[in-house]
Amino acid sequence: MTWPTLRSLAPTMVLVVTLLGGLAVAFVRGDVVGAALAVLVVGLTAVVQSFSRRHLRGDPRAGRFLALSSVFALASVVTVTASTLVVLAAGWTVASVVMALLLATGGAPQTVVAVRRAAVAFLIGDLAVWGAVVLSLAALGTTQFAALADIEPATASAVGALIAVAAVARAASVPFHGWLPATVASTTPVSALLHAGFVNAGALLLLRTDAVPSLAGPLVVGIAGALTVVIAGAAMLTRSDVKGRLVQSTAAQMGFMLLACSLGAFAVALVHVIGHALFKASLFLGAGSAVERAVAGRAAPRRDHDRRMPLLAALAVIAVAATAVVGTAAWTSPSAVLLLFVVTTAAVAAAQLAGGALPAGARLAGVALVGGAVATYVFAVADLGGILGLPPAAAAMPATLAVATFVAGVAVALLARARGALADRAYVFALGWGRPPLPVSSSVPAGSSGPREYRSAS
Repeated sequence: MTWPTLRSLAPTMVLVVTLLGGLAVAFVRGDVVGAALAVLVVGLTAVVQSFSRRHLRGDPRAGRFLALSSVFALASVVTVTASTLVVLAAGWTVASVVMALLLATGGAPQTVVAVRRAAVAFLIGDLAVWGAVVLSLAALGTTQFAALADIEPATASAVGALIAVAAVARAASVPFHGWLPATVASTTPVSALLHAGFVNAGALLLLRTDAVPSLAGPLVVGIAGALTVVIAGAAMLTRSDVKGRLVQSTAAQMGFMLLACSLGAFAVALVHVIGHALFKASLFLGAGSAVERAVAGRAAPRRDHDRRMPLLAALAVIAVAATAVVGTAAWTSPSAVLLLFVVTTAAVAAAQLAGGALPAGARLAGVALVGGAVATYVFAVADLGGILGLPPAAAAMPATLAVATFVAGVAVALLARARGALADRAYVFALGWGRPPLPVSSSVPAGSSGPREYRSAS
């Protein structure tokens, strides 16, 4: 076998060895969560690498991307299968360093801003993780996850707060929201890895360290997640560019993930982590053809539909969801309040499908699929915690936090359709929030190409 052939096969071989090693470790410990996330990380990395071989063909950065993405997968698998906080922290830090290097492969002047802002957020998060490791070792002499329940209260509060800071920084939530919008300048494969396999690691960190007997962590995570859900959701509505909307969508989804973790609903958080990873990877890999699809959709002939159909479709989905909730007694779960977000989103999707330009049969099938997906979601989440062996949360925020977040989100959605001074001020705020940060004048040479938002005013 020639050297070029071996070189081309090396990334795939690394992924195979990484997956086998991760699964072996997870199965020995009976860690279903670790095994599932290891398959997810390696599978997504393999798909992104396959895409990048075509997307970066002839690009001198292609080899570097393949090598770094393989190391990223290895570090991520170490993180998700770790049995101690110190091993998790080691994988966490290596993944941070590799992601910063991946962002730097963009090559455009705009990536300087992305790397700088991301590096600051990663550094703060990594220092917080290692601070929790040091405090745990000083208090217990070990960093086994089960032993974290024995930390005395004062130290537990500090450890919980540090873990929360690390999770919030990785998820690009308030107040570490500034680094993610800057990454729109990165290449498509890097964006796919970043949004599908990197930002959602905070859920695993919070799950593994949930034994820490402190409300400080859930408090920090819950408030940051709630604010991010509302503000990033509003910012997404102001973005006209494809990747900009995807970035704010990711931020809002990560905020929801943090909110779920703060309520102790780790099964819900894991479902959304996996679903978001698969969905967002496909969206970023297909971002290049999104404009063509949108143009084709607008050019499609419009049909006059019964205006009552969207309302009927939404009510049908809500009825299906309510039946599933009653059938599973899901209202007794700490995650029941989060169904407000899920069912409302599904109802809106069904209404949009029912009022769309597709033929009647396709619209009906789409609404039926949405209803089936909601019912499946309710049934899965109702039993998932037991299947995964997840213990009850050691400390959690009250459900009123989620209710307040939901009400605020609905208010923002209604405000987006309103007119007046308040709506205008909200739009300007959300537009500024979602705008990628401008580099200093020396970062982007005058007359350089790229997004107008990045160009210097000088």
